Amino acid sequence: MFKIDSINALTIIRNSLRVNLTDPYVLAGGTRGTNIEWCWLDEPVAVQKYPMIQLEKIDNPTRPISIGQNYWEEEKLFINIWFYSKHGFKLTISGTEYVNAPLVEYYLGKIKTTLKSQFSALHTAGVGSYKHINTTKVDYDPQTQLYYGAVTIGVRYFIAGC
Repeated sequence: MFKIDSINALTIIRNSLRVNLTDPYVLAGGTRGTNIEWCWLDEPVAVQKYPMIQLEKIDNPTRPISIGQNYWEEEKLFINIWFYSKHGFKLTISGTEYVNAPLVEYYLGKIKTTLKSQFSALHTAGVGSYKHINTTKVDYDPQTQLYYGAVTIGVRYFIAGC
């Protein structure tokens, strides 16, 4: 049985995105530099180079599934996976140019398909029952000049009794 909790589950999902989803900055011909990532947990990011992804824990309900002193629990974890892009960032994929809101919308779709394609790998790592729950509308903040949107997902895992 895996030793898993919400922090481990978030990290597994973040790492899956880092490995299996191509960084749009790199696709556009840029380089981020050594040890600079583009997918983050909900933590302060010292070096921000957009586009980037940030995972935010929403809720983490638990349901007991056995009885007794050492009962088992099923935990569900709901996560917003935010995608941010600076105004004017362009990416051309298969002859189609994506910029601003369409770029965010494109990557929200890529997040969903990437995680869905990793269903078995996530399950093997202890994070089961991936489900896409919602996709927000794309919004724009004129002060930061960021376009952004989120994919809300749900996963579950089990915690053995003590």
